[in-house]
Formats: sequence, structure tokens, C-alpha cells
Amino acid sequence: DGSFQQKLDHFSKNSSQLWPQRYFINDVFYKPGGPVFLMTGGAWTACESWISINRTWVTYAERLGALFLLLEHRFYGHSQPTGDLSTASLHYLSSRQALADIVNFRTKIAKKMGLTKNKWVAFGCSYGGSLAVWSRIKHPELFAAAVGSSAPIQAKANFYEYLEVVQRSLATHNSKCFQTVKEVFDQVVRMLKLRKYYSKLENDFMLCKPLIFYSTMDQAFFLEHLMFPFKSAVQHNKSEKNYEGGVGVYISMEELCDMMANTSLGSPYHRYIRIIHLIFKHGDLPCFATNYREKLEAVLDSSIDHHNPTAIRQFFYQSCTEFGFFQTTDSKNQPFTGLPLSYFLQQCSDFFGPKFNYDSLNTGVLSTNAYYGGFNVTGSKIIFPNGSFDPWHPLGITKDISKDLPAVFIKGGVHCADMYEQRDIDSAELIQAREKIFQILQKWLKQ
Repeated sequence: DGSFQQKLDHFSKNSSQLWPQRYFINDVFYKPGGPVFLMTGGAWTACESWISINRTWVTYAERLGALFLLLEHRFYGHSQPTGDLSTASLHYLSSRQALADIVNFRTKIAKKMGLTKNKWVAFGCSYGGSLAVWSRIKHPELFAAAVGSSAPIQAKANFYEYLEVVQRSLATHNSKCFQTVKEVFDQVVRMLKLRKYYSKLENDFMLCKPLIFYSTMDQAFFLEHLMFPFKSAVQHNKSEKNYEGGVGVYISMEELCDMMANTSLGSPYHRYIRIIHLIFKHGDLPCFATNYREKLEAVLDSSIDHHNPTAIRQFFYQSCTEFGFFQTTDSKNQPFTGLPLSYFLQQCSDFFGPKFNYDSLNTGVLSTNAYYGGFNVTGSKIIFPNGSFDPWHPLGITKDISKDLPAVFIKGGVHCADMYEQRDIDSAELIQAREKIFQILQKWLKQ
């Protein structure tokens, strides 16, 4: 891997500050004159495996004789422009600065390595996929094409659709599944209203600290944790361990729904407890965190652990300032309860200061959609792969806009499914989708 001298602020005339941005390069399949693939990093630590093992885009590179590069996103992983994550430093964290990083990197590396005549293709997954799409929209002279896997391209403060997809996906397995989950949540919410149930909840769910009565933030934080197994099962259903970090335990939707339907495990409430215990046993977690204060202290810590860089403070900052993406329980068509938009807005203010509120979020979201165009995609030669099980797909493009702006909608596909390594258990739909993406790219690169 190398490091690239990147500008701290692309939008100020008098700032000349530079910082080292990490990138990885693989030229093992490169045939001179071949295309150059640039993977734009998202909210995760970039690692060698993304360019060395047989992920799908690596197999594309092999078939097309491409050189490929992976650029780590500013403020994530080891690409730290300011050395800390204070709110003042995070002022330089935005998708627009990141896009300018990509443009600067693409231009300078092409000159340095003699790749100015080659066709460049931007790739990315999730938010990294959004950046790939926007790179092609904003700079068609620098990128010949783009593939934005599971890319959300419309910012939205109250992203209630996320949990609606979780419900629909669970329903494909078994219509009773989400109804049983809903029963459990309604029961827990009733228990939270009465002090006398607190010690039972503390014991049943192995809470780290006693629940604090009347604290709405603690209660919501507890409920948010209770949703986690279902959200991750739907978003990643049996795909490889989520590279964006997070708890490394994945129970598939089938297993979850089978346990929720298993009457021999007792009432729905007891079945749910069994699932939570299973996750703890697997994840070596001593207890269940429900203390909002502790989360607050953790996220307020603006130092960087260089051995194990995290992303929560940074991505939350981007959510509070430009994207929203808050997964509320405001829709009637989902089984969970207890997470209104105000719960997330409170965190914006708690983490970054009182200036971060509903008005500033709303302004940021409107500005993001005006700047990039949101669902109104202009341009050409951009592929939009999405999975029907991926709860992010309502903010992506799931139907062809034109021949030059095709969507590849994968039935049963999970988040970024088309990017992972090919495996024996992959569905026919997924295998076809990967081939379709390749064929379109190949055709465009010949033009």
C-alpha cells in the first residue's frame, strides 16, 4: 500500500495543508492500455484483502486486463487528515471533500503512472458506491463508467423505509415471523413503562447496568440493541462477515425466524431471549449494553485508536450533517417500536453540540440532494446493482433509467452482494447479476 499527499481543504484558496491518504494497488492482471478500476472507500477501514482475494470486481479486472486501486476515505481507517475526530476537525469530513479527494487522486496518479489515456471505472459499495456514482456524474471526463453497488443516492432524514424492508424480507421466509417479533417488542415496551419489571428485563437480557427509569434515551438505546439481530440478519443474510465492522455474529434470517416460530422454546418473549443469549455466547460479549451514557462517552472520545480505528463517530457526523439515513420506527409497516427521529437528533446534539439539530440536518439533506441530484440521475454509463433483501435499496436506483443507466435488481440479494466472492451457495439470480454487470461494463469499455 502507498500513501498519497492529499489536500485537507479542496474548497479554500489559501489552505495548503496536506495529509497522507492511504491507497492500495494491484497490477497483477494489468495489460498495458487496459482499464483502470478505482474502488472508492466508504465508511470502513480499507484493507489489502479488497484487492487481493477473488472478490467479484477482482475477477472483472482479471477478465479485462485491468489495473486496480483502492482509495481509503478521509477520516476512516488510517487516512486521518487531522489526527483527531474533534467536531472542529470533522468539519473537513464530507462527501464533497471525499469526491474532491477522488478527483485529485485520479488525476495525479494517472499522470504519475502514465495512465492518462486509459479508461477509468469507479467502483464502490454502500456509501462508497454513492461516491463512485457521483464521481461519474460530476466528472465524466475522468471516469468512463461507474458501478455503485447498493448505493444510497437519495439523502433522507427519516429513513423509515429501512425497517419496512426488514419486515418484508422476514415475511418472505414466514409471515408469522415478524408478527411474533412485533408481539415481543410490544411486550418489552409495556414492561419498560413499569418499574416492577426492570429487574426481570435486566436478568433476561443480561444487561450490563441497571435500566435507568424515566430515561427515554436509555430505553430507546435498549430497544435499538434488541433490533440489531434482525437488522443485521436481513442486511447481510449469510454473506461474509460485514467488512464495515460491527458485531461479528450473523444468524441468518431462516435461523432467526425458525427460532421465533419454535414453540418448544416457550413464549415469543422467551424465544427472543434465546436469540439474544445465542448472540452473546458467539460474540464473547459479557453483557448487553443499554446505558446511553456509556455510548455517549465512547462517541464523545475524539481520539483515534490507530490499532483498531472505528467509524461510528465519523459516520454519525455525516448522517447528522448531510445524509440523515436514520432508521426510525415511524412506519406502521414494520414490527419494531421506540425509535423516533428525535432519538437520533438528540444524539447529533449530544455528540457534536447544540448547533446540530433538526434544522441543520434538514438543510444538509436538501443541500445534498440538490448538489448530487438524488433520484434524478443524470449522465450515462452507471450501473446500479441492488438486492431486494437489502434494507438500503429504497434509497437506491432499482429500475432502469435508460439503456445507459441500467439497474441490476437482485431478487433475494443482500447489501453489496454482487461485490463479494463467488461461492457455491450463491443463488442463480446473484450469479446472473454479476455476469450481467460484467457484460455491460465490457460493452461500454469497447465503445
